Amino acid sequence: MGNQMWPSLISKAISGGLDAIDTYVFWNLHEPQPGQYDFSGRRDLVSFIKEVHSHGLYVCLRIGPFIQGEWSYG
Repeated sequence: MGNQMWPSLISKAISGGLDAIDTYVFWNLHEPQPGQYDFSGRRDLVSFIKEVHSHGLYVCLRIGPFIQGEWSYG
């Protein structure tokens, strides 16, 4: 799922009555190797937050390093 899908998904959230988007920040996705960071494409947190804000919603970031048991090394 890429950032091209964000507007559609955000619109669906609004249609469902939401006023905030809650998302995990998968740090092992953003730092695949120690000291090597990737915030491009679907990993672009700033663009994601701006997109959500442009639709009038709030963002709740759930930042790691450990964020959930379902995601290996998450």
